[in-house]
Amino acid sequence: MEKLVIAAQLYTVRAYTQTEQGIAETLQKIRALGYGCVQISAFGACRTEFLRDALQANGLTACATHTPYERIVGDTDAVIREHKCLGIPYVGLGFRRIKNIGEAETFLREVLPAAEKIAGSGLKFLYHNHHWEFARMENGQTVMQYLLEHTPPAVFGLLPDCYWLQVAGLSPERFLAENSERIGVIHLKDLRIDRETDKQCYAEVFEGNMDYAAICDAARRAGIRYAAVEQDECYGKDPFRALETSLHNIRARLGGAVETAPAR
Repeated sequence: MEKLVIAAQLYTVRAYTQTEQGIAETLQKIRALGYGCVQISAFGACRTEFLRDALQANGLTACATHTPYERIVGDTDAVIREHKCLGIPYVGLGFRRIKNIGEAETFLREVLPAAEKIAGSGLKFLYHNHHWEFARMENGQTVMQYLLEHTPPAVFGLLPDCYWLQVAGLSPERFLAENSERIGVIHLKDLRIDRETDKQCYAEVFEGNMDYAAICDAARRAGIRYAAVEQDECYGKDPFRALETSLHNIRARLGGAVETAPAR
């Protein structure tokens, strides 16, 4: 089995990436933490060539983006050009709320032509889940079941968020195994229960209750290449330290099963 490349999902540090200067400083910090790969998400306006040069200057590669829906469906050619300039293989959609069959039909009617064009360019579209894709619609299917039934794996890929799979009551390991041909990247963040409020919270990887040793092993067996560490909220803690803690824990627990940058 290949090693799993651990990337930093930069949504975690989105407060620091709203200007080109902030992006440059953030990429330098991420590299200093030990990451060699990132996912681009929630950036402020920046020039594609600037971002390409900033990644190269810090010895970083990018495995995927979260690209706004409106750009994916309305400016597909430009999105493809940008990803090719940056050397990013996966065009990710980070958020789309679908509640019923009508909304699912509309979504696929809009996104599939773009996804097909992306696939034709040698890149791949990936859909990132939350928990609501596993709510049942009026026909008894979950949203995710409907999307998978009505799309070809070569065109409509997945970027599974293991935390949200767990919240939805699924086995992340089973989901990865059953959908391996669609998956290019997965998201890692842990789930803990706050002892004061009894509510579920985000946590650094291996600091919560999820079995990330088993999840990462399942990802490797499924042939998945990239796992991006993400923490949506850090509850007042420094988000860079959260990314550092997750990487430290992953290295300590998984050792030679992971690496921090793909071979160039």
